[in-house]
Amino acid sequence: QATVASGTGTSRQPPHPAPFAAMKFGKQLEVQSIPKYRSHYVQYKVLKKALKVYTGVEKDQSTVQEVTHWASSFLRLGPNPEVSPEMRLNALLRHEIERIGKFAELEEGSIRKQLAGLEDDVKRQDMDKQELAKRLDELALQIVQLKAFARLNFSGFRKVLKKYDKWSTSKAAVSPWFMAEVVRAPFMKVGFTSLLAQLNRIAKVLRKAGVFADQPRASSGYFDASLHARREIVFLVDPKDTMQVQVFLAKYLNMKGLLDTSPDRRRTSNTYLDTTGLDVYSSHVAES
Repeated sequence: QATVASGTGTSRQPPHPAPFAAMKFGKQLEVQSIPKYRSHYVQYKVLKKALKVYTGVEKDQSTVQEVTHWASSFLRLGPNPEVSPEMRLNALLRHEIERIGKFAELEEGSIRKQLAGLEDDVKRQDMDKQELAKRLDELALQIVQLKAFARLNFSGFRKVLKKYDKWSTSKAAVSPWFMAEVVRAPFMKVGFTSLLAQLNRIAKVLRKAGVFADQPRASSGYFDASLHARREIVFLVDPKDTMQVQVFLAKYLNMKGLLDTSPDRRRTSNTYLDTTGLDVYSSHVAES
């Protein structure tokens, strides 16, 4: 058994520069977006253009008409001057949250259905175990991709709202209020813990069948699990790689904590190391 737990500490070497630190978010979205999800991400560039029009930063008539035509296809606010920029922003972003949320729910449902089918198939003796392992890996990748999808969309909304606060003449910042709405959005509430638990149950059956010949050994000269029996094991992971690591652990370890609902069960949490000067954190703040 293994427990994933939190801890604290400092790194011994200076952090590597963030790979996308010098890249604008619009380009980051283009580079990091998953091809099969591409049409379902937050429409960052279009939203930015719309917010420039709503805040009066952009007055070019062709741009104003372009934004009005685009927004009128799903909003019913019209050109009424009494509608404040904040009301237009709210309607626009809520539409985006709903659109992205519906897609995330469909993807989660599809993954759950495939996992349920695989869980039934691994119990059958007539099934090719290697083929089942391939299906497991494909589903593991889908879970990682769905998490990355949610994370990138969250960043997109945060960037858009910061732009609005920068351009708006209003003294009150809207980003803190609306980001609370984003946190509660369906695409941020995907049940990854239960997906990992189901993945872990399937992997456990396949491990018993000897499918994972490449399974990491307990003692490899790099990490000796026997030395950490009944102790917390601390995994220090870059935030964007967290789900990939969790999927790897679900594949190779018995993650009892995910399935145990007793009050005193140990919880899985994530911890990220930094230098004593908080250089990594500061670089991310500067980037945003």
